Amino acid sequence: MRDARGGHTPHTTQGVRSYYEAMTPAYLEGFGPVFQGSRPDSTEELLDYLADALDLEPGMRVLDAGCGVGGPAIGIAQRRDVRIDGMTLAQVQADLAQIRIAEAGLTNRVRVTQGDFATISELYPEPVFDRVMFLESLCHAEDYRIVLAGAYRALKQGGALYIKDFYAVDHRSRPAVQQAQAGDLAKLNALYHMQVPDLASLVDVVGELGFLIKFVRMPEFESTYRHWAKYEHVAQRSWNPTSGQPGEVIQGIELFCWKV
Repeated sequence: MRDARGGHTPHTTQGVRSYYEAMTPAYLEGFGPVFQGSRPDSTEELLDYLADALDLEPGMRVLDAGCGVGGPAIGIAQRRDVRIDGMTLAQVQADLAQIRIAEAGLTNRVRVTQGDFATISELYPEPVFDRVMFLESLCHAEDYRIVLAGAYRALKQGGALYIKDFYAVDHRSRPAVQQAQAGDLAKLNALYHMQVPDLASLVDVVGELGFLIKFVRMPEFESTYRHWAKYEHVAQRSWNPTSGQPGEVIQGIELFCWKV
């Protein structure tokens, strides 16, 4: 289990980039353009949910940090009158996003570039965003604190951070399960270059950086793993945890907090 307060991970940014450069076609076949494992069956329902959860107002500027091929950014821009900047490590994803944005007629409101969200502070040295969102992308960060500190600085006063990702279920009261879970989490990282933290350490980092938490909750939709299972079939990468069902090893979480 990862401690979000520490900066050491078994994976690297370059490894994550290479992974997505190679696996994006399989993601598109398995998930469609919205690469989300914690989701309802309907992609339209998920996009409606995200647009509401972000608490957006007309004219806001949003950063989608780790935006994939732009699926959520396009979907949210179609639902709300906002401007969205997206960044992704993989050039293949940035190129596909540009095509999709043009096809959607959103080139004036959605922009995607290739970039590392660990460098948010360098790319956006001034506070220009009303929202910064991480949609199942923060789990790929080498250092949570560096990434989230950059997000804090890029947010306007009164802006908000939204994280939708996975965390490791706390099994400290069941040592035998916890030991088996550790192996499942190591396999998850080896397959997906993602290392999920315990919830308490993530909340601690967010609070330490000065964010005021509005809510921490499990997503309020009925989850399905159908899309993830399809991706695993296409990619020939099967996780198959042994310490319990996937939802007993990791769980989806939403966190929304203000910059005050």
